[in-house]
Amino acid sequence: MSVEELRKQLESLQRSHEALLKSITQSNGSFGPASDIGNIRRVSTRDDRHVTNAVFADSSTLSDDSEEEDESFFVQEELPSQSFDHEHLREHLKKHNWTDHGREILSSLFKDRGRLKDPSLFPTRAGPAEDRSHYSHFQVYDVGTDGIAELVESGQDSDMSRANEIWHSLKDIGTGKSKVQKPVGRITIAREPSPILFGALHLTMNNTFDVDELFRHLVQTDASSAHMNRAFYVDVRHQKTFFFNFEYYTIIGDNCKPMEWQYADKDMSKSASHIPLTRCGAVVALALYDDKPRRVRNKGRRARTKYGWIQNIWSPWQVLVVECFPDWRATPDTFEGGHKYLNGPEAFLHALLTEYKDARKRYEAIYKKVTDLITPPLGFIFDPELRDKRLFENKEFTWTRRYFWAHQTLGNVNDSIKSMVDSFEDTFTDDVWEGKSNILWPLQEESPRNDHWKRRLRLLRLQFEREMKELRILSRENNERRSEIRSLQDQLFSGTSIQESRKSVELTDMTVQQGRNIKLLTLVNMIFVPLTFVTSVYGMTNMETTPEFWKFGVTLATVCVPFFFLIGFLNTDSGYRIWVDKTKVIYRWFKPKPKVLQIDDDFTPAPVNRTFSSEEGMRMRLGQGQDHRPEQLPRNSHPHIRKMVEAMGEGKSSGLVRMGTLQTDRTTLNGEAIAERKEEDDDEKERGASTPRDTVIDVQDE
Repeated sequence: MSVEELRKQLESLQRSHEALLKSITQSNGSFGPASDIGNIRRVSTRDDRHVTNAVFADSSTLSDDSEEEDESFFVQEELPSQSFDHEHLREHLKKHNWTDHGREILSSLFKDRGRLKDPSLFPTRAGPAEDRSHYSHFQVYDVGTDGIAELVESGQDSDMSRANEIWHSLKDIGTGKSKVQKPVGRITIAREPSPILFGALHLTMNNTFDVDELFRHLVQTDASSAHMNRAFYVDVRHQKTFFFNFEYYTIIGDNCKPMEWQYADKDMSKSASHIPLTRCGAVVALALYDDKPRRVRNKGRRARTKYGWIQNIWSPWQVLVVECFPDWRATPDTFEGGHKYLNGPEAFLHALLTEYKDARKRYEAIYKKVTDLITPPLGFIFDPELRDKRLFENKEFTWTRRYFWAHQTLGNVNDSIKSMVDSFEDTFTDDVWEGKSNILWPLQEESPRNDHWKRRLRLLRLQFEREMKELRILSRENNERRSEIRSLQDQLFSGTSIQESRKSVELTDMTVQQGRNIKLLTLVNMIFVPLTFVTSVYGMTNMETTPEFWKFGVTLATVCVPFFFLIGFLNTDSGYRIWVDKTKVIYRWFKPKPKVLQIDDDFTPAPVNRTFSSEEGMRMRLGQGQDHRPEQLPRNSHPHIRKMVEAMGEGKSSGLVRMGTLQTDRTTLNGEAIAERKEEDDDEKERGASTPRDTVIDVQDE
């Protein structure tokens, strides 16, 4: 090895060493001591996983743009070419089977039916346009075999409208009209596209990406998500594409207007008490053009397909970034730093990293605005009027509304940060970074090209982990701010409650005083009631006309004196209780007395033995002993029962006869009855009865 080669290697190592020291210094200086890195937990995300320590690779990790790179390390296969014109776009807008989300995005085009019949679908003049397409910002890059991204220019006159310039940079891919004669990759970045530019994107990208699917994720208000493991999908476009979907919030920028399908604050004015926010989203997608993908067996039990297809990372590629953020906080120079991109996944990861950085910038701006919204001015310490405004709520509930909005907004921001961090960490595991994943960008062989790619991945992993760390720190700060807001809410509630309690006491005193006044007024009125009665009686026309004052005086004294005495007596609690007690006594005296049943003193109820059978118990209750016989009972025992039984014709065979209740003897059973019974027995024998029916009548044998 020559001295010149050794010198170049030494310089390369020195540059790598300096870059590594710089990265370590920035990490320690910006985020605290390095010993605290492992102690930071995912505050707003999953608590069961610790934050992975930052991976600081060796010196070769950071030398991604080394002069020693071989050109064979980059993708060499040419990107498939395609070209479209104005009529293609018109026919596509008319005949494509648009989904509901696509129609919602392109609603202004479909509402105005005459728009698709215009000679030019795009605004023709430069400057502001009715569809606000002059606010749209597109960047299109072609990447050659050397990995350098070259910006694609429209190549038209400067008098052309902004939308028309964007269309001319989109409609041709790989046709040799750009600076790169043999592009192996293309990067398309669309920020705040107008409806007609959305249609142009759909036309030029729908053969590569499932743009209807991307539109659905833009319109739906779902959490951020990753769609990377798609090898076993049925649609070929899904097998070849990978994308991240971002959903979060931003402050509406000046001269910006949210799209019709975006949730946004209706009041877009900015003030010290209002922050106009909107819900927005972005999609970062990658497509690989692998003509010979590797087949892999699907081991899932409920899989729809038996096999999947793994794309080669060294195949031609396209990266699509669609951002719908009505603000000015996007990073426009992601691919303009002269960086060389080995393949499509590297360009995709750089675009994804930029999106995470932009999300953090937007959320930091929201955090700052919310802090200003709830933090009192400096004069709060010295001005009692400002303190009273913060401590006591007014009739418009100004501070309650403000604290509630700030608390809930920061909570939603933390939920969004959680979904973004989880989507990344659940997708890019250690196997993916090391090239050992079975589905996502696997490396099947060891080669200098793959080794170089893994070194690039280690650098990207380091940058992503720093960004995840920043997002967690921001989430932790949001939680601290939410705790402060809860404290302010409690203090506001306490101050307002005390104020309301004082008002209630004052109102109670006023009510008591009013009660006393009403009582006094009632007493005064009661004085004039008997006087009015007497004067009204003597004022009748049928009274005597002769003036005799003594009669009037006697009547007045007879009516007024007892009435005044009664009112004065009832006006006191003791007098009222005495009046009630005396009234009850009088009522009881006049109330009729109930009749009391007189019972003889010598009456003693006979005891009843419950252990006997029903028949013995009945005899006991009838006054018979166990040794008594039926003939010893009086003939008139229970005469009403005997008469009733005889009237029914059951006196001869009733069980009462057996019990002795109904007396019978041989004289009662005359010969006719016995003969009648014998005749019945003879009839039964003739019918074939086995035994004659027993006679029910008891006959005394003694």
